[in-house]
Amino acid sequence: MKKTALVSGALALVVGLSACGGQAATGGGNAAGPSLFGNAQDLVRAASAKTSQAQSAKFTMTMSMGGQEITGSGEGRFAGPDTTMAMTMNAGGRTQEMRIVDKVMYLKLPSNAQAATGGKPWAKLPQGSEAAKALGASLDQAESNNPAQSLEQIQKAGTITRSEQTVLDGQQVSHYWVNIDVAKAADQLAGTGMPAETLDRLKSMNGVTFPLELWLNNDQLPVQVTEDLSPMMKAVGAPAESQQATVKMKYTDWGAPVTVTAPPADQVGELKLNG
Repeated sequence: MKKTALVSGALALVVGLSACGGQAATGGGNAAGPSLFGNAQDLVRAASAKTSQAQSAKFTMTMSMGGQEITGSGEGRFAGPDTTMAMTMNAGGRTQEMRIVDKVMYLKLPSNAQAATGGKPWAKLPQGSEAAKALGASLDQAESNNPAQSLEQIQKAGTITRSEQTVLDGQQVSHYWVNIDVAKAADQLAGTGMPAETLDRLKSMNGVTFPLELWLNNDQLPVQVTEDLSPMMKAVGAPAESQQATVKMKYTDWGAPVTVTAPPADQVGELKLNG
């Protein structure tokens, strides 16, 4: 059970917990930039076209859940089932490496967990394998680092409440505040490993929303996305110590080449979970 919990904890770092109309109210900020979108559909249409064209980016993640902070950084080529990604995560003083190549997820294990792979430092979890199913691991989870997931959430469940042109990290950006309707967003959470009964509860939570903020550069590419999932965590009855949950993603180097390779074959073992 100990090694299973350890690997499950590593996988939890991969789940980066990671819109209808709505009129934008223009806020402050004096930076010149592209015209602000007045509804979520136009916003997502423009940003999605640009991210699909650029496809690759470097990213950093900061996630706070239940008083614990998880940070990470990596790079990815976001192409749905053909996603390629490398990421390093840190939580509680422990570092975890993850790669995705050719529809296979690889996790680097600490020495005290390598018995689960026959002494190999890298665990192999092919999509749909028994080990992946047991741990709730999927490429959909890793795709949560893809900003297209947030854009889809905005498109299907979001309303823009405010917008402004401002400056972020020295560049001109368009900043949008969006409320996400939890019931409408439930289907987008299906790939995160959330239990079916919890998803069913979310679908029935009319009127529950959580705030999302999106920053686009002058090319309409996402440079930062933040989500405060606390209202949703409270609504599903999470323990008090786990109700505060926030995620921040930052993106740079859009369109730059991304080269991620699988670990050497002699360093990889199939993950075996024996309870």
